Amino acid sequence: MDFRERLREEIAFSGLSYKELSSQTGISHRTIISYVSGQACMPSADAAVKLAKVLNTSVEYLIMGDKNSFPHEDDKESRELLHIFKKLPAAQKKLLIAIAEDIGKMS
Repeated sequence: MDFRERLREEIAFSGLSYKELSSQTGISHRTIISYVSGQACMPSADAAVKLAKVLNTSVEYLIMGDKNSFPHEDDKESRELLHIFKKLPAAQKKLLIAIAEDIGKMS
């Protein structure tokens, strides 16, 4: 998998549109499309940092595919849970953490 494919995958996982990603990173919509389509080469360091931050991944993973610096779990269920969790309001996040801790104590 190359940069273009990893970026496309992370955008899909985030649920953001290209326009939303553009708005949140300050990178033009056209530039994001060029990264995803492979028309542009690698992003600048500044752009890579912005993309990684908004997509909640690491620059190393986006650019090099370094799984050791990949902050997400590899399994689909963990990634989906993280995606849902990030959308919750703070109070619900605290409640979910407390429930998960209680469930963990039962095992």
